[in-house]
Amino acid sequence: MEKKWSISFILACLLTLFVIKPQSVAAKELCTFQTKMIGNGNFGIYQRLTRRGPACWIGSTRTFRHGNFQASAERKIGKTKYNYVWIDGHRAGWVNQRAFLRNKISVAHDISLVKNPNYDFPTRDAINFATDKSGTVIKPCKVNVSEDKITTNEAGLYPVTYSYGKAKAHVTVEVRSDDNEGIVKADKTPRPGAGSATSWFKHFKTSGHWGKSFAPETKSHTLKSGEFHLKTYFYQPAILSQSGTHNGLVGPVPEGLAVSRGTAYTTMYSSPHNMRSHVVAYKLNQIPNRYIMQKLPWMSWNKFTRLASHVKVSPYIKTGHGQAFSATKKYLYVIANDHLLKNTPSSEEIMQISKKNLRIKRIWSFKIWNNGANDGRYIHNAVFINDHTFIAEYHRLTDHRFEYWEVTRNGDSWIPKEIGATKGDFMFNNSPVQGMAYDKKRKQIYLAFNDYLFKLNRKGRVLDTGSFHTGREFEGICVNGNHFYAELAQRPELLRQRIK
Repeated sequence: MEKKWSISFILACLLTLFVIKPQSVAAKELCTFQTKMIGNGNFGIYQRLTRRGPACWIGSTRTFRHGNFQASAERKIGKTKYNYVWIDGHRAGWVNQRAFLRNKISVAHDISLVKNPNYDFPTRDAINFATDKSGTVIKPCKVNVSEDKITTNEAGLYPVTYSYGKAKAHVTVEVRSDDNEGIVKADKTPRPGAGSATSWFKHFKTSGHWGKSFAPETKSHTLKSGEFHLKTYFYQPAILSQSGTHNGLVGPVPEGLAVSRGTAYTTMYSSPHNMRSHVVAYKLNQIPNRYIMQKLPWMSWNKFTRLASHVKVSPYIKTGHGQAFSATKKYLYVIANDHLLKNTPSSEEIMQISKKNLRIKRIWSFKIWNNGANDGRYIHNAVFINDHTFIAEYHRLTDHRFEYWEVTRNGDSWIPKEIGATKGDFMFNNSPVQGMAYDKKRKQIYLAFNDYLFKLNRKGRVLDTGSFHTGREFEGICVNGNHFYAELAQRPELLRQRIK
């Protein structure tokens, strides 16, 4: 296949040089990189643009239909406009502007909210993307919305219209009618075993080259402690974009991690304080070795094409802090929480994200109140074990207690039940949970703090502890089959071990 591609490339270039005899043209440089939303069509990517049109075909947009497209220049030839694009941060070529989705707004079309007088749903949270007449992605705040927010203290159906230029989208938001949904009692007796471990407050190490030369890492790491024996599985590209606005920047901060059916998914932020991110998916069996993906933005075009065709980048979607992130057979789920909120009666949003196109398909909200609004449980970490159930943890700091909740969907309602509790705070400085995983086969919970790992049973009894002193933060953990995965930050590094 590679040999045929090379021959076609040479023939196209020879035809351009000796038959068409094109002349190069000047292009309008864009002041900032513009993020483009690629369509499902199949348009050529060309090395050069001449007065007679594009020349020297090097690839097709369909190959990168899930990539991050950014334009750095624009040129009009006759009545046709072309953009010079970069894909996943790699220099590509000229593309016909008709390749992009123009005047489009994509929103989640099924939104169901729990009744709660203490919460207003921001309607722009449902936006996957919006584009202008040239296919350039615009900020969600620039989209006109008929209702900026939906107050959830009254049950009913609320139509919402989104518009920008010629683009329009509609959705009907439901507020459910049950006043008692989510009101339960936290009464589990805490199990002992969560003594306060000694931990640092701020990370003090990196993967090696990060922060110095930022060169690709060439050595793997092994973390051993207790039953844990993690080893570097692969290093991810720190960033999959060129400069530009937040909606086009992909990385360099990982927060959430999920591995499912041979694909690793991460939530990537330009800043840990952002509430929107890009979900990036890597098909693991298409990665030749653990180091190669670090070089994706500057490797040869042929090699880039082979690897990037198996990478997916979502639009800039609402994911909250991104660590309550997990996967089922068809979907990704994230509880789009604000990690700065703690004891609050506010509702939280569940985003169901399609694995096919990494866009939000459905949104629910839920609440967990212990007897009433005065004692709300605001969830920061959770794991979906199927499309109807998730396991969550909650730190009750004033009681020095960790709680574990199983929340089950019945129709569109989410019903919580406390399943266990642990006495203590795990970390002496109350550093937050950095990730949560659940082993369905063994019915065990994993928690990550800074560079500590804990394994517990469903009732909250601590079974094992791992202390690694890497000086780096775990940014998401997960269990898939018989393997446990952990993500380290700076640079994004996926580690794996087999569960015994």
